[in-house]
Amino acid sequence: MLAAKLIEGLVFVLTVGSGLVATLLLVDLLRVGKGRQGVAYKGGIGQWSWVAHRVTGILVVAFLFGHIVDTFGVGFGPELYDETISLYQQWWFKPFEVALVAAVVYHAFNGLRIILFDFWPHLALKQKLFAKIQLAAFAIAFLPAAFFMLRSALEESPLG
Repeated sequence: MLAAKLIEGLVFVLTVGSGLVATLLLVDLLRVGKGRQGVAYKGGIGQWSWVAHRVTGILVVAFLFGHIVDTFGVGFGPELYDETISLYQQWWFKPFEVALVAAVVYHAFNGLRIILFDFWPHLALKQKLFAKIQLAAFAIAFLPAAFFMLRSALEESPLG
């Protein structure tokens, strides 16, 4: 079905495009060294956190847009919807789903950290400590999910 292929193509372009934007942001951050300080946070964990929050936001918005488009297909019949979401059921697409879960979990925990600083500004003086706590909470929440998701991908792959 042509419509399903167009929707799959759009989802693919969103996936690749958001990945490229994320890569460009990270490459630019890596250029921030001791000689060239960042504008807002002057490098360090604050700058990494700032960039990661933007990157994960871009990834989540790209997914939501693609999800709205593919769910829109259900209005044209279950055949179109089933064919459209077949992309998500491929074993090689699972790492992208894991990346989405990572983006959502990181973005959520970092957002909570930012909210703490908004309501209690004096906590920002210990932002390095809070960033480390946030990263630990992210790892505790994300790693078990990643393990089970990637395990199923490996079992379904030609390698498994």
